[in-house]
Amino acid sequence: MSKPDNPHDHQDHEEHEVTIETLSSPPVQTKPASLVKRTLAGIVDSLILLVISAVIAFSSGQLFLGFFGWWASPLVAYLAVLVFVYYFALEGLLGATVGKFLLRLRVCDKEGDMCSFGASFRRNILRFVDWLPFLYLVGAVAIFGSHDRQRIGDRIAGTIVANAPEKDINPPPAPFLFH
Repeated sequence: MSKPDNPHDHQDHEEHEVTIETLSSPPVQTKPASLVKRTLAGIVDSLILLVISAVIAFSSGQLFLGFFGWWASPLVAYLAVLVFVYYFALEGLLGATVGKFLLRLRVCDKEGDMCSFGASFRRNILRFVDWLPFLYLVGAVAIFGSHDRQRIGDRIAGTIVANAPEKDINPPPAPFLFH
C-alpha cells in the first residue's frame, strides 16, 4: 500500500526562486545558480588571482622558491589576504566578482537584495573552510546538500548566488526632475 503524496515532501528537493528587484516592473524571479556556472566563475576569478599573485611573487623575488619554499614564505599570508579582499570587496560593492559578472551571476540575500558588506564579510571569511580539503570539496558538498545551492559561507551570511536577471529592454521612464 503506497502512501498518498504529501505536497511538502516535494518542496524539500526543489530549488527556491529568488525575487530580484530591477528597474522593470514586476520584479524578476530567478533560481540559484548551478554548480557548473559557479565553478566556471570560480575558474575565471582564480585565473585573475593567479595573475595578480604571480606579479606579487615576481616583484617580491619569491617566484622561484619551489613548491615547499613558496608555502613556507610570508607570501602565502599575503595571497590569502588578497583572495579574501578580492571576493569581499567586489561582492560587497558590486554584488559579483569579475567571474560572476561575466557568467551573469549575482550574490544577493534571500529577498533578492544585493549582498551587503557585512554579508560579504561573513560569506568570504568562511571561503577557506569551503575550500577544504582541496578544490572547494566541502563547498561543493554543501551546495549539493542545499536546496538553495548554498555553500557554508552562504548559509552563515544568508546569501544566495543567483542568476542575474536579463537586461530590461523597456525600462520605465525616468521621473521628471523639473516640473
